[in-house]
Amino acid sequence: MRPDISNIPDLPGVYLMKDVSDNIIYIGKAKSLKKRVSQYFQSSKNHSSKTRAMVRKIADVDYIVTESEVAALILEANLVKKNRPHYNIALKDDKRYPYVKVTVNTKFPKIFITRRRLMDGALYFGPYTNVKPVKQTLEMISQIFRIKRCNRRIDDKGKRPCLNYHIDRCYAPCNGSISPEEYRNNVMEAVKFFKGETSGIIKELQEKMNTHALAQEYESAAAIRDHIDALKSLSQQQTATAGNDDSDIIATASDDETVFVQIFYIRDGNMVGKADLSLSWGDVTGNIARATDEFIKQYYQDAPVPPEILVQHPIAEKELVIKWLSEKAARSVQIQVPQRGNKKRLMEMAEQNAQMTMEQSHLKQSDKEQALQALLQLRDALSLSTLPAHIEGFDISNISGTDAVGSMVVFENGIPANSKYRHFNIKTVKGIDDFAMMAEVVKRRYTRQKAEKDKLPDLILIDGGPGQVSAAMGSLKELQLDIPLVGLAKRFEHIIVPKDDTDEVVILPHTSEALKVLMRVRDESHRFAVSSHRRRRTARLSHSELDTIPGIGASRKKALLNHFSSIEQIRHASVEELTAVDGISKGLAEKIVAHFNKERVANQ
Repeated sequence: MRPDISNIPDLPGVYLMKDVSDNIIYIGKAKSLKKRVSQYFQSSKNHSSKTRAMVRKIADVDYIVTESEVAALILEANLVKKNRPHYNIALKDDKRYPYVKVTVNTKFPKIFITRRRLMDGALYFGPYTNVKPVKQTLEMISQIFRIKRCNRRIDDKGKRPCLNYHIDRCYAPCNGSISPEEYRNNVMEAVKFFKGETSGIIKELQEKMNTHALAQEYESAAAIRDHIDALKSLSQQQTATAGNDDSDIIATASDDETVFVQIFYIRDGNMVGKADLSLSWGDVTGNIARATDEFIKQYYQDAPVPPEILVQHPIAEKELVIKWLSEKAARSVQIQVPQRGNKKRLMEMAEQNAQMTMEQSHLKQSDKEQALQALLQLRDALSLSTLPAHIEGFDISNISGTDAVGSMVVFENGIPANSKYRHFNIKTVKGIDDFAMMAEVVKRRYTRQKAEKDKLPDLILIDGGPGQVSAAMGSLKELQLDIPLVGLAKRFEHIIVPKDDTDEVVILPHTSEALKVLMRVRDESHRFAVSSHRRRRTARLSHSELDTIPGIGASRKKALLNHFSSIEQIRHASVEELTAVDGISKGLAEKIVAHFNKERVANQ
């Protein structure tokens, strides 16, 4: 039944299409609400298939009158972002890249990382695609220029400065120890880093690093080396281009379902980063001009607006969008299609990146489909009642019963979920008893899952034979949990399925995708167990022995272990062998030898 639209006014505004359940399925804007809404219910021969499907679902039309078409555009963008109607183009993967913000509009400016760039009078640098070197650079800046990093309020009353002041990392403006003018000058010197003026400071830092190295102060030299690496990494994110103005370059590639968007950020003539985003088509499938138009309207609601936006193709409502962006930025904004020169070259580069992103997405989708087929095969091979979309795999790693560690890995839809991996230091089992260790790890894992009412796996895989499988099943029975569990023995890749009377052995061909899924889970649980065990053993050995020797810090400890592989080899090394290690002087080598000689005498 067609909704009543007779009372819709001939004024600018926003219209909201609703279905029989009063859900908003589409939001649009128009210079004339009456004319635009009427078009949906006239001849459908010029409508796309999605638009025709949408019109069939419209049960009611609501509207909001605005004072102008620009105001309607702003309201439409806000309502689409809030409601995300099914038939609107939806911006996805809305990842915000980090910026460095300098609050030059305050009495005592601060420098910090933010993921939102506002039109608030502050200085912004970025966006950066890798936040780690940015954090390292800010840490270095706080040390060199002693800039305030804390959130203490600054007023005219003298306050007792914090520890950073006493270790020469802050000038303590909260205590009145520096004037606003001096402090601001200091901040502006630091700002030069983010403008790319790093050559002078890198040279100065290299000289300091060499001085520390000659004095055998290797930890101090290593810290400065890390600062230099951070600065160089930050500079690498700023590839020089030929322009002078800020601009965003927007390129797209599309398939039947998604528009893949690539943005290149040009700041002060430098390409400082890029972002990958995507749009679902909505009701304008195939109309790339409309899709780009909708992307710009949604993206620049809360993103900084550069003076120039470069696009592949002319957008649908160029003049209206330019008017809105210019009002938002309080200056002139241009949207151009580059025709030649460096801008055209950059656009082609952005197009290539968008195309590669789309192709990678197709590969990932293909991988997901293959993983689903393998899981279906696994379900049938093991006669499971549900698809094993969530698999947890367990293994034990120990050497002669010492530093034993249990591992648990998680695969979701056939793909490793690394963030959900866990390792368990064995607590209750002494000596070599892999069965008891497996029982402990499984019991601890699912005791907690049961207590916290977390989602249980669809399948548990044990790396091992009947003994490990029986031990794990014993823990599940003790917890009164009914979770499908199997073991995978390494030698013949036979699947062990525990039964009440006797274990069943399932043999799948080595070409079976179902078997390959289990092998991937088993191999990953083994890898994670071994790496966890290695970390624990290295930490114990290095802490119990080397930390007691004066003059050995973290870097020298690491150098010794890397060179000799074990504490036992260090224990029997000569002074000459020890001095071959970077950072170990003759005097320190003699201390190490004396330490272990004293230990041997004490043990005799």
